[in-house]
Amino acid sequence: TTCIVSPSTILRTFAVKSALTKLIFIAKIMMTTFTKKSLFFIFSLLISNVLNAANLQYFVNQAKQQYLSMPYDSYVYYPSPMMDKAIKNLPSYSNVKKCASDNVTDAIIILNPVLSYQAQSTILYGDLNVKIYQSRSDKETHPDNFIKEMKISLWEVVKFDRVTMDYYVNDIYTKLLSKLSVEIENAQLNSDYPTNGSYCDLLNTLKESKINLRY
Repeated sequence: TTCIVSPSTILRTFAVKSALTKLIFIAKIMMTTFTKKSLFFIFSLLISNVLNAANLQYFVNQAKQQYLSMPYDSYVYYPSPMMDKAIKNLPSYSNVKKCASDNVTDAIIILNPVLSYQAQSTILYGDLNVKIYQSRSDKETHPDNFIKEMKISLWEVVKFDRVTMDYYVNDIYTKLLSKLSVEIENAQLNSDYPTNGSYCDLLNTLKESKINLRY
């Protein structure tokens, strides 16, 4: 017996197969996106836990006032309060304290953010020079106390505008700090050297007097 399939049945079957193929394709995309978001979320949690467990304090070792300029225009910003704001808004730094003489932590993160603007290419460059300090010697400025140094860099294409530059400075600070959190994880800080914030008093005195002793 010969079974004859009508053209309409063939078209319906083809339409169903096509619909199923599209659904499977969409499902794969959704699963891939979900997986990426889940991994990013888990990674953020891990980094957050590392910084929280490390018991750190930070000091922004930069002059009170800095400038970004281009021909016939300039922008004034204040690194320390702007870095404070970026740190405050990053969940991974929620337990990282601002350096104070009565704080005792595993280490002090000394942050020296340096920004520059290239007018011709409209690029904002950001460098974050970092030193990790622990009290391993009785002398505050002894080289043994500086257990790690690093430099983190990135850049963004930015149209120079004094009205919006606050946003871009905060954005680049936030991204630099996010990259720093990964480096701190790799530093594997030793918690056997309780470090109080008295060294920051020295740094602050040097900063106020505009003396740069490369500390």
